[in-house]
Amino acid sequence: MASVKSLPSLENIMAGGAIFAPDSPIWLARFADPVWPFLVKGDPLFRGDAESSIAWADFIHGRGYTYGGLNSLLKAQYTYCLTDEIVADLKIAAAIYSKFPKLIKHAKTGKNGIDPQTVKARIDELAKVFSSAIVISQARYGRVITKLSDISIGLLKEAIAQYPGRGGALKRALKLISDVAVQRNLSAPLKWQLIDIEKGSISWPKTNVGPGIATLTDLHFLFIQDQCIQHILRFKAMMGMPVHCVDVSRKPGWGGDIDLKARGEAVDAYLKGDVQDRVLFERFGIGQRDLEVFICDAQNAAILLILLLTGMRDSETRFLFDDALEFDKGYWFLKSKVIKGRPKSAPVAEGWLAVDITRDAFDVLKYFCSITGNRYLFSSPFKRFAESGLGYAFGSLNTKLGRFLKRIDVEGTYADWQFSMHQCRETLVFQLAKQQVGLPFISIQLKHFHSRFFNMPNEVTAGYGNYRKALMLSVTGRMADARESALQDLYGEDAKFAGGGGEAHKARIDAFFAGKGYFGAARVRYIKNLANSGIKVQPTSIGSCSKNFALPVTDKEPPCYGDFECDPDCDSHVITERGGQALIARRDYLLVKADSETNKEYKVIWIGQAKKIGRHINKLGLGERHGN
Repeated sequence: MASVKSLPSLENIMAGGAIFAPDSPIWLARFADPVWPFLVKGDPLFRGDAESSIAWADFIHGRGYTYGGLNSLLKAQYTYCLTDEIVADLKIAAAIYSKFPKLIKHAKTGKNGIDPQTVKARIDELAKVFSSAIVISQARYGRVITKLSDISIGLLKEAIAQYPGRGGALKRALKLISDVAVQRNLSAPLKWQLIDIEKGSISWPKTNVGPGIATLTDLHFLFIQDQCIQHILRFKAMMGMPVHCVDVSRKPGWGGDIDLKARGEAVDAYLKGDVQDRVLFERFGIGQRDLEVFICDAQNAAILLILLLTGMRDSETRFLFDDALEFDKGYWFLKSKVIKGRPKSAPVAEGWLAVDITRDAFDVLKYFCSITGNRYLFSSPFKRFAESGLGYAFGSLNTKLGRFLKRIDVEGTYADWQFSMHQCRETLVFQLAKQQVGLPFISIQLKHFHSRFFNMPNEVTAGYGNYRKALMLSVTGRMADARESALQDLYGEDAKFAGGGGEAHKARIDAFFAGKGYFGAARVRYIKNLANSGIKVQPTSIGSCSKNFALPVTDKEPPCYGDFECDPDCDSHVITERGGQALIARRDYLLVKADSETNKEYKVIWIGQAKKIGRHINKLGLGERHGN
């Protein structure tokens, strides 16, 4: 084996004309290699060969050429047609950017240098725009481009003008190749300078931010949450596992008379390999396919609930292990680590608050880990798929959970909806904001610790979560959207109300808007402006309190003052339709308690409370829809 050569010295790079020997080490490869991998298979962040490396031949022959990805080649949005000479120069630029980033003007480097993914992204942008220049030169002028030095500033501007990608990303890539430290080491000087890119009269493509990722509607969010809870509690009941979240305790039925203990024994025996597929039905009365569907549904529900209630990014789930749940400072947390903008070598030390039902979801997944021996929390529950010891691949959960959600949506209510893991993150923020949860907690849960949480750094994050229309450059705009949604529930023209103060509230707000002459769209605009003004409401666990606490208290303070246990019949309590969904869950809980209560006197109390809540549900017109 040839000896590994050292990289050129810093002095060589600064002087120009530095020589990168074929054996110079670059990440997990050598300079002359046709592929530069930067992650190995088995690394939690490995996204596949193509995504975890720079495949230089793809820039000459097209996307998918190196790894035989015919589908990638056919679906490629961009044309790649670089020459060997241009690729050789791009290799030099990538090597300098990766190994000597401090020489590059404006390069943002951490103590571990430049992230290889960033280098890959910059080179990819350059390959796209230079390929476009080659095509334009041949088609319009009949000139063949073979080297970077053949591309004039005018031709480059033409390629930039028709570039379909993000202008900001392209500009950063061109600043890299145009930097003095890079240019003086290329095969020949370019026909433009860094100042032409930074301050020249170039018309950069406008970035189409788009609407961002839409949040789940309230009903969809509650539907998914309820389905996940049902599957988790059903599984834990069958396996004889204790339940942490007693507040949502309800009967985990199968829609039939099922022996829970026997079904749990079937799951345990099948997963451990103690029973053969062919005798599974004979012993336990359930076939292999049905049992595997049940197991997968419980696992999918647990994964989805964790995503919904923690807001974790896909990359952050890569470091969730079977011992991730920790008790610290009086609270439970799921421990992982933030990857975005952080060193990859950072320890697993970040905590995401885990409420009781999240702990239940964790228990389900931990059980599967104990069976397979795979420590990754998000990994297959079946030994035959878990032997690799790896978690699910990047992007695979979108497909896996999407199929699960389509299966549980038996009525097809959300048939046109496309699942995205990031939508869970957006929805969590939106729901927390609607409940007046403060920005500091939201920022901690989402791990936006630094100033860019308030001042978004680029056009991608400016559209984060579909809040761009409220406040272009700040993620705090999501708070305005949430306030607007909450106020539309509370002051909307067609809104329905229950609670002791519901009728009086409806009459009061309708009289107010009628007096101002605000109807239809005018009323909607007024409420929107009200939300943007920063107005706050006083939420309760199932609605809003309409009492004005700013006025002097003429009688004794209400017993509910300062907590979330308001009496639904209180004269100041206004229950919106959204609050009605919480009422239904509360009523179901009371009915479960009544059904399991052996003391007749206590049973009457549970039933009485359920009926009391049922009256408010009926006021909102939700009775028939939920089988009341």
